[in-house]
Amino acid sequence: MGRESHASLPWDQLSRRDNIPWSALHTFANAVVADRELTTRLFELYDRAYENLPGGGAADLLVPGVFALAAQDLDEPMRQEIGSLLIERIAQAGQDDDFSLMEVLTAAAGTMGPAILPAALDAIRREPNTNEAWPFLWDLTLLAAKTDDQELRGRVIRACVEQLECIEKGQADSADGIQAAWTLATLKCTEYTDLIQQIIAKSKDPRDMGDYDDALQLLQDRLDFVPAPQLWEEPVEEWLIPRYEDVYKWADEEDDYEEDEFDEDNRAKADARLMVAEFCKSAVAKAMPRELRNKAPFLVQELIYNSLVQLGLSPHQWDESAMRELLLDIMPRKLLTNFGDLEVLVPITEALLYWLHFEGGMTGKDALARTIHDWTDQVVAAGTDRKNWGPNKQFMMEALETGLDPMDPQRVQAFQDELLRETDKALADLTPQGKKQQDEPPIPIVEHRTKIARNAPCPCGSGRKYKKCCGRSETSASAD
Repeated sequence: MGRESHASLPWDQLSRRDNIPWSALHTFANAVVADRELTTRLFELYDRAYENLPGGGAADLLVPGVFALAAQDLDEPMRQEIGSLLIERIAQAGQDDDFSLMEVLTAAAGTMGPAILPAALDAIRREPNTNEAWPFLWDLTLLAAKTDDQELRGRVIRACVEQLECIEKGQADSADGIQAAWTLATLKCTEYTDLIQQIIAKSKDPRDMGDYDDALQLLQDRLDFVPAPQLWEEPVEEWLIPRYEDVYKWADEEDDYEEDEFDEDNRAKADARLMVAEFCKSAVAKAMPRELRNKAPFLVQELIYNSLVQLGLSPHQWDESAMRELLLDIMPRKLLTNFGDLEVLVPITEALLYWLHFEGGMTGKDALARTIHDWTDQVVAAGTDRKNWGPNKQFMMEALETGLDPMDPQRVQAFQDELLRETDKALADLTPQGKKQQDEPPIPIVEHRTKIARNAPCPCGSGRKYKKCCGRSETSASAD
């Protein structure tokens, strides 16, 4: 297949931003396997999208998806070639602090397997540790666990050891070696246990110490949790869809705001989202375990938004009293109990407070982080006690317990109607049959369906507008 044959491919589908054209992505993936020249064309399209040139569309996210779908059918030279080009673009995205794009590119590069390790190691040597791409490039060294090539494994191990020795000697920041320690632990290089212990002993940053301690426990088979899988170990849909929505859906939602809608509530959401974006790009956020990093954007936004709206406090005004209201009252009333958010709320809040202190110049927040360190049990207890649930949480938990899909508007409405009928019956049962109220005449309760304003917050608690969430079936907009 040459350039003339390429014209028959659905290029226009890669230039759209309304939804992910999965059929087109699979078509391109099959074509890439059959035609090496197509790789060049796809990267040209990626570069147009990255540079925001006409015709680029969403190709900066979709092209890596194409290569990830094709990966298992590519030969090793092709994986090396495509992986190297993806790694170059990870470094490029790092210069622009494009967090979502770096995640997508890293996931796509990881699907190419250990063949990309030489390119990843070369990129690490070239990149300054101040570049945002640094931790993403180090993530790829975990692929050494999937190869039997002892020479290649040896190169990765030497790179990790050299980085950790620099840290132990005080020649590099401790945050710059966390992934190197994790890679050695994954490869079961027990001969470097003492090196990691020495770094832990010398570390002055409690955040880094916790990460190194996790690596040490993994190395010694004492880790009490199962590490989350790497993105490239998951189906392409699992990592591409949420990051595509982060980049394009949120942008569309912001564009859709009308001026008269931009009230205090929307301003609070916008302020919260801006702070979330800054936090997620920080070294503190990137040093968190992957499970916490995945949940941090949602939980940090909810924390800041509720502080602004319900307490009237911005993060720089937080003190122990504010933390008690937020973590032990407001957030437990809202967070569902079956997604693990309650268990990770405190460590994510700790990381946010350390970031506010060390990078945001808000003095005293490090002490506040230490104050809340042991609050997780209280948060979980408050969040699982039905007496503390807010109305939205009560509805969502009952819906989930009955097997209801809360994203199905028709079934949600039927569930609400049934709840109304049950409530009416319960109220009627409270009054003895035939007994008249003497203080005032009875007020008839009329059963009706509540009309939800399309721009109101969705009752499912997602934080999105109703028309962008459960109400999306009322329009021709594509499903999230």
